[in-house]
Amino acid sequence: MAETEQTLNLLTLPPEIREEIYRLILHPNANRRYHEDEYTSYDFKPALVLFRINRQIYLESRKVFRELNTFVRIETPWAETQQHVQLEGHVPIVVNKDRAYNFEGHTMNVLIDAPHHMSLELNIQRFIILLDDLEKFTRMWHYADLTYPGLNEHLRLELQLRDPYAPDWEEKRMTKALQRRLLLPFGDVKNVNETVVGGDIKPYQAIEKELRELQSKPHLSPEHCLRESTRLKLEGNAELKEGRYREALELYNQAWHAIHVVIKGRKRHIHGDAFFGRELREEPFVGKNGQAERLLLRVQLVANTCLAYLKLEEWDQCRFWGHRSISMLREAMGADDRMTIIPEEEAVLGFPAADQMGKIYYRTAVACKMLEDESEARKLLRVAAVYLPRDENIRREIAATALRLG
Repeated sequence: MAETEQTLNLLTLPPEIREEIYRLILHPNANRRYHEDEYTSYDFKPALVLFRINRQIYLESRKVFRELNTFVRIETPWAETQQHVQLEGHVPIVVNKDRAYNFEGHTMNVLIDAPHHMSLELNIQRFIILLDDLEKFTRMWHYADLTYPGLNEHLRLELQLRDPYAPDWEEKRMTKALQRRLLLPFGDVKNVNETVVGGDIKPYQAIEKELRELQSKPHLSPEHCLRESTRLKLEGNAELKEGRYREALELYNQAWHAIHVVIKGRKRHIHGDAFFGRELREEPFVGKNGQAERLLLRVQLVANTCLAYLKLEEWDQCRFWGHRSISMLREAMGADDRMTIIPEEEAVLGFPAADQMGKIYYRTAVACKMLEDESEARKLLRVAAVYLPRDENIRREIAATALRLG
């Protein structure tokens, strides 16, 4: 007897297998696009073709999509907020402009306004993000509070919980776990004038209490941040000494983060200048200026980072980060990379981290030499020699480069 030939397609698979396929296709990570400097975006259009195949697949895949993708709507009266969120916070925007005004699939509405400036309410801006990226948003706000102290005292935060998919006649529901994911990231937001939690769904008392307790905790002090960064830097130095260069770089990255400097790819976002800009009151920094101590740490971290990249023979990375600090120093002097400055004038010997700057010039020069940019290497070595006149390595490199150039 001839066997019956069966055609296998999506609907002939068991329901649990179909659901797993939908999950693979519709998960946020499957639709996230990665860009330069760790920026990301989302493109759900290819995945949502599932919705147009037939009614059964539409209903099954829509259920999975809603389980995997929880949307949060942000409302503010400031037009520049969205750009700041994207560029500084690296928060991908899913829906914006006119489409965000008509979007109703959000599970929480976040309203940020200034209640004593009622005119601002006339121009509310809206955009949609995923719950997966909410902590990036609240962290960015955390840094804004450090950079502009006193701003939050004028702001009101209103968090409105909702069930976007339940019919009007049904009771609105939300799991305790989802409430925690939605509300607790705002514990990172300190010093706001008022936080209101409400909406169609009443928050669990324990979760709202935890949120307010987190908000009431003060920022870690500048002294704590500097101590933690120093500890991580020293641990990185130990890894560097043992030849574990990747581990050293990771610890240096954590040390940057401890002093509120966030590195994304080749972008470095420096937050909290005002936060550190005061006289320190805790050991071992009593009487010192917080910004000056942070600058000293920053220069040390750049010098050590350049050394780690040299050891890894990643010449371009060493040159990039070294040149970045050198260019910043030149700009502070009122110069730029197009200007010719004699080495004795370029070297700022009175700078507290002068020896570390000398190492940055030297290590950047070595990277330039390895990348066959010997002219730039020679210029940098001459400045390094002013900073570190007794350094034999610099003398040898100057001699070797001079001989090669003939």
